[in-house]
Amino acid sequence: MPFTNYQRSQTTILHSMNGTLIKELSLFKFISSADLTYQLNDDSDTAALKDSFFLLSITIFTVSLCGLLTRWQFPITFVMPRATNYISGFMRHAISMCLVLLAILSQSTCNSILPFNLAATGALWYLSGFYLARRWKLVFSAVLFSSITAHLTCSPSSHSLLYTFSYKDWLAFTFLLVIACNALDHLDAILNTYPHLITLDKDKQAKFQNASTASYWLAMLKLILNMPSESELHAGPIEDLNTAIRALGPASRSWVTMAALFPTNLRQDLCLLYAFFRTADDLVDDAPSPEQCEKNLVTIRKFLHDVFFGDASLEKTDLVTESGKVDHSLPSHIDWNHYASLLPNEDVLAIFRNFARISHYLCPRAMSELTEAWELDLHGSPIKEQDDLLRYAALISGTFGELCTCVIMYKTGRGNWGGRDKMARKEDVLSRARATGQCLQLINIARDIIADSKVGRCYVPLQYMPHPPQAVYHLLKVARNPMQVGEGHLKSFAIRILNLADQISDKAQKGIDGLPDEVQDSIRAAFEIYMAIGPALRNSSEFPLRVKVPKSQQRWIALRCIYGFRGPVARAISSAYRRLVSFYLGAFSRLSKASRATSKAF
Repeated sequence: MPFTNYQRSQTTILHSMNGTLIKELSLFKFISSADLTYQLNDDSDTAALKDSFFLLSITIFTVSLCGLLTRWQFPITFVMPRATNYISGFMRHAISMCLVLLAILSQSTCNSILPFNLAATGALWYLSGFYLARRWKLVFSAVLFSSITAHLTCSPSSHSLLYTFSYKDWLAFTFLLVIACNALDHLDAILNTYPHLITLDKDKQAKFQNASTASYWLAMLKLILNMPSESELHAGPIEDLNTAIRALGPASRSWVTMAALFPTNLRQDLCLLYAFFRTADDLVDDAPSPEQCEKNLVTIRKFLHDVFFGDASLEKTDLVTESGKVDHSLPSHIDWNHYASLLPNEDVLAIFRNFARISHYLCPRAMSELTEAWELDLHGSPIKEQDDLLRYAALISGTFGELCTCVIMYKTGRGNWGGRDKMARKEDVLSRARATGQCLQLINIARDIIADSKVGRCYVPLQYMPHPPQAVYHLLKVARNPMQVGEGHLKSFAIRILNLADQISDKAQKGIDGLPDEVQDSIRAAFEIYMAIGPALRNSSEFPLRVKVPKSQQRWIALRCIYGFRGPVARAISSAYRRLVSFYLGAFSRLSKASRATSKAF
C-alpha cells in the first residue's frame, strides 16, 4: 500500500530523530571512553606515586636498620690485612667475575631484577667481599627482616608495578640495599683509618672528614678507583685499635654505650683518645712503686714533647712489619724502639701509637695541662680550698673535654682545632667545653668519695671538713676508713661538691650548644645521664659506695635528648599532656552526671 504524504513526513522525522540519537549515543560513548581512559591514567599516576613512596620508605627502613645493627662494633675491625695475598686476590677477583658472568647469562630470564642484582653484587664484592663475608650474620638478619617487612606491608592496587612483586623480588631488592650499605661502611672505615691512601698531606686529609661534603665523596671515588686488597694494608692501625678496645674493657661500659651514639669515624678516634687517657692515668697512679710512677710521668711528658714538637724532618724509623710494609699512619720522627724499652708492655706501646696517629689535630697545651693534673695525683697533696678543687677538675677533665672537642670538630669537617688552623679554632667554644668536662669531674668526685678513699685517694677540700680537718683527711686518705668519718659528713661533702657542679652546669650546657648539630644530642644525653647522679645521690637515704642511675632512667634521658624532648620542650609537652588528661577526665565526669540526671528524669 503506497505511503501518503503524511506518512512519508512522519517517517522522515523518525529517521532524523534516530540519527540524532545514534550521534548522541556515539558522543556519549566517546566521552565515557575518554573519562575512563583519564581515570585509568589518573589511577596509574597515583599508583606510581604510591609505589615510589613505598620504595622510599622501605629503603629508609633498611638503611636505618643496617645503621642500628652495625653501630655497636667498629667496621674496621672486620678488615684483616694479614690474610694470605694469593687467596685474598683469587677470592676477590674470581667471585666478582663469576657474579658478573651470571648477570650476563641471566638476561634471557623473565626476571628483570636478577641481572642487575647480580652485576651490582659482583661490583660490591670486588670492593668489599671479605668484609661482607665476615659480617654475614648482620647481612642475613638485616635482609631477612627488611624483606619480610616489605612483603607483609606492601598492599598495591592492580595498577601498581609492585603488584607483580613476589617475596623473591623483595629479597633481591633488600639484599642489594644491605650489601650496598655495608660496602659503604667498609669504604668509610678504610678512608678513616688509612687516609694516607688518598694523600699524605694532613691539611688535605682534614677536608674529607665530613661525609656531607664533595671533598669526602671525591676522596671516596679515588679510593674506589685505587682500592687495595686487604693484604696490601698495614695491620698496625687495626691491631692497635683492637688493643685500645680491650684496654677500655668492662670498666668503661658507660663510655662504650655513650660513644655508640656518635658517628663511626668520630667514635673510633674518641676511643683512641680515651684509651690513652686511661692508660696514662694508670701508669702514673697504679705503677708498682712511687719511683716507677715518677719515671712513667717523665716518659709520658717526653713522648708528648716528641709527638707535638719533634722535628718531623729528622726521620728516626719507619714502623715496618715482618711483611715489609711501612705504617704510613705513624709519625716517622718518633723512635718507637726507644719507647718500647721504656713502656711496661706491648699493649701500652700500641695505645701510645694510637695517640700519635691522631695527635696532629690535638692541642699540645691541653695535653701539657693533663700531665700537671697527673703530677698533682702523684704527689698526693691535699686539696685545701674549693678553688683548688675547681682547678684540679679543670686540669684533669676540663682539658680532656677540650681534647674531645678537637676530635669532634676535626672528624665533622670543622677544621683542625689543635692549633694548625687558627681560623677554625674558637676559644669560646673550647672554654665552654672545658666547663663541661669540669662539671662532670666534680660529679664524679662527689659520687666516688668512698670508692676513692678505699684506694687511698681524697679529693674533698680541707675547707669542707669539720675541725680538725687533718684528722678527717687522715681517715679518708691514709687510714682508708671513710665510714669512720660518718655517712652524714660524707654526704654533706658530696652535696657541697654537687652544688659546685650545679653552679657551672649552665656554662657546660652552652658548651654543648657550640658543638656541631650532628653530635649535640648524643653529648647532651651523656651529660644529662651523668648529671642525674646528683639527684640520685641527694635523694638517697644513705651514702652508697657508688651511686648508679637506673638503666630505665638512662634510656629515657637518652631518648628525650636524641629526639629533642629536653628542657622547656619536655616540660611543655608534659604540661600539655596533663592538661589534656584533665580535660578528658572533666568532660567524662560531666557526661556521667548528665546521663545520671537524664535517667532520673525518665
